[in-house]
Amino acid sequence: MTLRLFIVLAALSAVQCKTSYKICVPQQHLKACQEMLDVETKSKAVLECVPARDRMECLYYVQQRQADLVPVDPEDMYVASKFPNQDFVVFQEYRTDDEPDAEFRYEAVIVVHKDQPITNLDQLKGLKSCHTGVNRNVGYKIPLTMMMKRAVFPKMNDHSISPKENELKALSTFFEKSCIVGKWSPDPKTNAAWKAQYSQLCALCEDPQKCDYPDNYSGYEGALRCLAHNGGEVAFTKVIYVRKFFGLPVGTIPASQSSENPEDFAYLCVDGSKRPIKEKACSWAARPWQGLLGHNDVLAKLSPLREKIKQLADAGAATKPEWFTQVLGLSEKIHHVADNIPIKPADYLKKANYTEVIERGHGVPETVVRLCVTSNVALAKCRAMSVFAFSRDIRPRLDCVQESSEDDCLKSVQDNGSDLASVDDMRVAAASKRYNLHPVFHEVYGEKKTPNYAVAVVKKGSQYNNIGDLRGKRSCHSSFGTFSGLHAPLYYLINKKAINSDQCIKNLGDYFSGGLCLPGVDKPENNPTGANVANLKKQCSSDNDNSPLKCLQENRGDIAFVSSAELPKYDASQFELLCLNRDAGGRDALANFATCNIVMAPSRTWLSAKDFLSDVSIAHTPLSLAELLDDRTDLFNIYGEYLKNNNVIFSNAAKGLATTEKLDFEKFKSIHDVISSCGVA
Repeated sequence: MTLRLFIVLAALSAVQCKTSYKICVPQQHLKACQEMLDVETKSKAVLECVPARDRMECLYYVQQRQADLVPVDPEDMYVASKFPNQDFVVFQEYRTDDEPDAEFRYEAVIVVHKDQPITNLDQLKGLKSCHTGVNRNVGYKIPLTMMMKRAVFPKMNDHSISPKENELKALSTFFEKSCIVGKWSPDPKTNAAWKAQYSQLCALCEDPQKCDYPDNYSGYEGALRCLAHNGGEVAFTKVIYVRKFFGLPVGTIPASQSSENPEDFAYLCVDGSKRPIKEKACSWAARPWQGLLGHNDVLAKLSPLREKIKQLADAGAATKPEWFTQVLGLSEKIHHVADNIPIKPADYLKKANYTEVIERGHGVPETVVRLCVTSNVALAKCRAMSVFAFSRDIRPRLDCVQESSEDDCLKSVQDNGSDLASVDDMRVAAASKRYNLHPVFHEVYGEKKTPNYAVAVVKKGSQYNNIGDLRGKRSCHSSFGTFSGLHAPLYYLINKKAINSDQCIKNLGDYFSGGLCLPGVDKPENNPTGANVANLKKQCSSDNDNSPLKCLQENRGDIAFVSSAELPKYDASQFELLCLNRDAGGRDALANFATCNIVMAPSRTWLSAKDFLSDVSIAHTPLSLAELLDDRTDLFNIYGEYLKNNNVIFSNAAKGLATTEKLDFEKFKSIHDVISSCGVA
């Protein structure tokens, strides 16, 4: 054997000995993942980055063997456990340096004054309670899960109010006073109304009127300060902070000085007994660690992968590069990688009693909100949203109903077969009128999360200040039938008595007598009154590129009527807005469309047949889901393309959801009535 052949064979053997694994990463973190691959480690295991739209899709990729592993939270483990025909395993835990040997991330405990005359959990009734905050695990979800099993705890099955209000009502009935800060509802008006109605739940807070973060009596240590110094009689927190609060050693953290006396307090156990703070705590339930989840085939080659992850964690621990947090899912506090016996996700959660915390209900029959969809893809997405939202403690549970068309969905809502159906643009007002429905929430767009607006764009430096200045000039429109391109300017001109509502398309052409580009107006169904199509298409291009932007750029028009969603395409140095909504008129920068426009445009909106009191319950789940994912689209991107389909349930361009104000909707109805009388709605 020649030396060269020996070297080649040795190299091939080395390559074959390398074990490779595919780690799934949300698309937005792919670059960070690729940077991680350049980190040198002693391990020769090879990682490959597999991009997916979000962590939910990563779970599917792992199930289908398109990827081998993905970092997960306990809630993701719950979602994974609900996949049909899955063989997921949790094979590594992410722990803290402070508690590298702890079985769970944290354990929920109850702390009381040592001399508090309590011998069973029923006697918590009527006490003054201190909590970490609303919707938090050890201070809210876990104690609520445990207490609702007690006969003395109020039932939470009043279906005239939302599940969240049921919880707040029960807690305010059970405890005399409390401190439970935070955002109780994603809707600001509902949040304020609940805090006024159940004000005793804020009475022990530092600022009862605000009842929100930051508050000295909230959080893990804050709940203990509330107990020790603000009249609290029972506190719900976690073990590690109890020990820190009283200066006791915990894990690798040595004892420290503390002005608090542990001899004055005790743990309250589930059996009603008390245990000194210095002893091992008695816990109600625990939150499992985060970790790595893979498919069963990974177990055959697990050791090299475990070593690779540990070495990467060590390599990034000092500088915390982007891949450290965004790809591996490690953090400032949680980056000790520990091997655990591979275990199914469902068994892993059950070990900590955490499944019970996630699945807690509010009494039979369980309240659900039924979302109507019209395609198989939308049904699949709705069901994924349902499991995800449920795992994150969002109630009521989202249920999914499929009908064959948008109108069938609207009829289903009208007939109480479902609770919510969506429509676009001016269909909002038409559907409301036809099916006796009303809007509950709508999409918002852009980084500032505003609705879309119908706007008027003119060239910068032009002398136009109001609509009167444009009589006899040339206009560019987005296509016939669009709200921003046709309905809004027609409504504006009719409302200002600049044109008459009879034969309004013809009158529009007469107003902009210099010529229009109104694409689609030449279709017979769009011009029943026989308006002069030649003038209405006069400024359109022969190459069929009739965007309002190009119409302005090529000097074929003096004003363009478009949606604010289109404004990012416009050069702010060349164009500005005409402020038709201002009495004084004038112009403003493109960025100021929310205050310089024609009128707000109806976004994709969800309609309900329920009365207003029930809207809080109906809207709570989708609004809470949108709020949770506001800055965590890597967990589940509910907007954008889904399974290679566009605008599935939500528009691709949406960035959030907001409650629909009655005032705005009345304006939409007014516009609809005017346009209907005009014959183009």
